[in-house]
Amino acid sequence: MATQQGSLVIAGTGIQWAGQTTHAARTAIEEADRVLFAVVDPWTVQWLRGLKPSAESLPYSTGNTPRRLIYAEMVRRILAPVREGFRVCAVFYGHPGVLHTAAHEALRQARAEGFPAQMLPGISFLDCLYADLGVDPGRDGFQVHEATDFLIRGRAYDAHSPLVLSQIAAIGNTGFFDATATLRIQHGLRVLSEVLRRRYPASHEAIIYEAAVLPIQPPRMTRVTLEELPAAAVTDVSTLYVPPLGPAPVDEHMLALLGMASGDGPNRSTQKGTE
Repeated sequence: MATQQGSLVIAGTGIQWAGQTTHAARTAIEEADRVLFAVVDPWTVQWLRGLKPSAESLPYSTGNTPRRLIYAEMVRRILAPVREGFRVCAVFYGHPGVLHTAAHEALRQARAEGFPAQMLPGISFLDCLYADLGVDPGRDGFQVHEATDFLIRGRAYDAHSPLVLSQIAAIGNTGFFDATATLRIQHGLRVLSEVLRRRYPASHEAIIYEAAVLPIQPPRMTRVTLEELPAAAVTDVSTLYVPPLGPAPVDEHMLALLGMASGDGPNRSTQKGTE
C-alpha cells in the first residue's frame, strides 16, 4: 500500500528499444511502483517486463472506438495509481512528447492536481530521420505537421524549406488504423498529393520514410514523385519527407541592414535528403 505522495514520470523507449532508451528513462522505469506502457512491438514489451515484470499495457482498442476515447481511457489508467499515492512511470514508443496525446494530457492533469510530474525526452522518428536522410534543420529550416491536421487546417508552409508530414496512411481516420482499408488510405494520399502539387511540380520527388525498429533492420527510404504518391505502399508509421524546391531567396535589404555581403552567411544549397 502506497504511503507517499503519488508522482508521474512520462518516459520514452526511443524508436529502437533499449539501445535508444536514455539512462534517465530506464532508471525511471526501474524505480517506479507502477509501470504502464503503450509501445508498438512485442520485443519492446518483453524488454520492459524484463526491467519491470509487473508492467502493464495501456488499453488500445482495435475496433471502431474513436482515438479521443482511447486516449481518455489511457489517461484515466495512468492517473488512477498516481492519485492512490504510487510512483507511476508511463512509457511510450519513441519520444513521449511526439504524437502522444495521452502522454501530454496525463502530464497536464497530474500537474493541475498538484502531483510532481515530468516528461523525459527520448529518441523520436524525427531524430532518426535527421540521421538517415542527412537533414540538418539548421540549414533550411524544418516544418513538421501531422498529415490530417496539415490538410484540414490548410497549414501555411514554405516550399523552400523541408516539409515533413507524419501518419500519412491515417489521413482522415479518427479510429484504429486498419491496413486493409486500402481505398480509404489511397483516397487520403490522393488528396494530399493534389494539395502538395499546388506548390510543387507533379514530378517533385519526396521520400516515404520509416525509422528502423531493430538495429539489424535498415530504415525505409522510398523515393516517390508526388504524382505517384496515391499508389505508394504505406504503413501506420510512414512519414512523408518533401525536400525543398531550392534555396530560399535572400533579402538584400536585410543583408545590408545586418552589415552582411551577398556571399556571407551559411551555405544555402538545395537539400534533397540521403545526400
